[in-house]
Formats: sequence, structure tokens, C-alpha cells
Amino acid sequence: MILVVVFLVGIGGIAAIVSSVMKRKKLLKENIPAELGVIEQVPIKTLLEKLNQSLNEDYIQQVKHRYLKDHPNRSEDEFEWLLFELKRYFVMANIMKKVPMFSEDVDEIWHEMILFTKEYQEFSEMFLGKMLHHIPNTNPEPAPQERAFFDWVFSQLFEITEFSWKKWGSFFKHPMESWILDDFRNHTENQLIEKYFQENEDNREVLEYLVGRMKYQLGMTEKMYQANPKGSFLKQRTFGDMTALSLMMVFFSYYYFDYYWDHAKVYAFAEATKYTSGCSNASFCGSASSDDCGDSGGGGDSGCSSCSSCGGGCSS
Repeated sequence: MILVVVFLVGIGGIAAIVSSVMKRKKLLKENIPAELGVIEQVPIKTLLEKLNQSLNEDYIQQVKHRYLKDHPNRSEDEFEWLLFELKRYFVMANIMKKVPMFSEDVDEIWHEMILFTKEYQEFSEMFLGKMLHHIPNTNPEPAPQERAFFDWVFSQLFEITEFSWKKWGSFFKHPMESWILDDFRNHTENQLIEKYFQENEDNREVLEYLVGRMKYQLGMTEKMYQANPKGSFLKQRTFGDMTALSLMMVFFSYYYFDYYWDHAKVYAFAEATKYTSGCSNASFCGSASSDDCGDSGGGGDSGCSSCSSCGGGCSS
């Protein structure tokens, strides 16, 4: 009997190890989507080319070497996946006035990049034309509205992978403010670009696309509400293009803001919840800003570029 129990426990232990190894094998850099997993119709080719030109390969190799040395439990494949998500974040930082960093793990790669001050400054100036500062979050409170707008923009640009969901936390959990939606419904394209985005010679087409997408979705929600006040959406079954869920988010944000999650959870990607990370409550580590720091950073580039007190609990 004792031998049988030991044998069964041994089999169970082996099964657990095999399962763990199989899960780790799924995280291969060869499986990283091409072109940052950009959704097919998004006019972002010029911006991606600018990003690739701005990130010197020798610089990235230095960052990788230091990161793996500082994080011996992380694999090269995981570094490449985290860098993939950080590149997506940099794209958003190029087009938005302020972008909170909602992932502690992705933020760690950003920290490593900043330590190479000369190379980081060259990257920032080449990609944005000015320094991309890392401003730590000093407010421990969640930022659900900032997270909602982040989710919407992210989902218009990129496919959401299983890794994305795990590292950024659950998407579409928070409603967008009604006044933001009213702005997009009532204001002109140029007014919206000036208020919500930052324009440069490489991203104008992308900004026009995003404004057009929001106006389109708002028009769709109005038609849907007139046909059925409860709305009608398909449940998301797979990772990938989640623009349908972004339409759901806009609909319930606009018409049922106070009861958003009561309605949205019916359609949200339920199968992905087991992959969510500690950042799913919309706490964040800091934010990107290409403006001068002023009183917010502690003086000078060095004060802006370090992260000594990340409110979301990220490591520096």
C-alpha cells in the first residue's frame, strides 16, 4: 500500500513537472507575432519602421544581457516577449499624450533600457524627437479611467495575445468616462487629435484612424441601442483581434456607466481570467511622457528617467 501511494505521488509529481515544462515551452520567441501583432488594417507601417530604426541592435543586446543577469530566473524567450510588449507601449507613447505603465514585468525592461542613459536618450530623440521620460506613479490608487482608454487604444492597434493578457492584466474591466465619449461624438478630428494625442510627421495617419474608429463605434452603439437597449454582442472565445470587445466596452460605458461591469462581464473574455496578473486592478508603475518634467519629476532628465517609487509595486 505504501509503495502504491509513493508510486502514485511520484507519478503525480512527474505529471506536474511535465505539465510545467510544457507550459514553459509555449513561451518561445519564435511564436512572437510579426510586426508587433498589429491588426491588419491599421496604417502604422511608417511608425513601426521608425521604431525599428531607433532601437539599435547592440543597445538591445546590452539591455538583454543586463536584464538576464539581474533576473536569473527569467529566460531569453521571456525577455523577448516582454520587449515585444514594451515596443507596443512605446508605439502608444508616441501617439498619446500620457500612457500609464500597467505592467510591472514590462516596466522592468524599460528600467534596464534607461540605465544605458546615452543609448536611451538617442533612442528617445530618434523615435519621438525628444526625451521619453519615465515618471513614477506616486498615487497608490487605481486609475480605472486611464486604464479604460489604454485598453481601447491598445485593442484598436494590436492583437491581444495570451501573454498580453497575463502581463498587462485583464482588458475591458473598466468603463470609459462619458465625457470622453461625448468629446469623440461631438468634436472634430483635429480637435480630438489636439486634446487626446500628440501628432508628429510619422503618426498622423494612425491618429486619424483612431479618431475614425471611435466615431464609428459610437455611431454603431447608437444604432444598436435603438434596436435593442440591452445590446447584442458575441462572446470572445480566442485571443487575437478584440475590437469587438472594445465596441462592447464603448456601448456599456456610454449607456450603463454605473453598472458597466454587471453588463460587460457577460461578454468579457472569461477564459482569459485565469491568466490575469496582479495589475488587473489598474494599479500602475508609472507613465510615459515626452514633455518636460517640470515639478513632477525631481529636476532634470535623471530625475525623470528613474523609477525610485513606483506606486504599483514594480522593482527598480
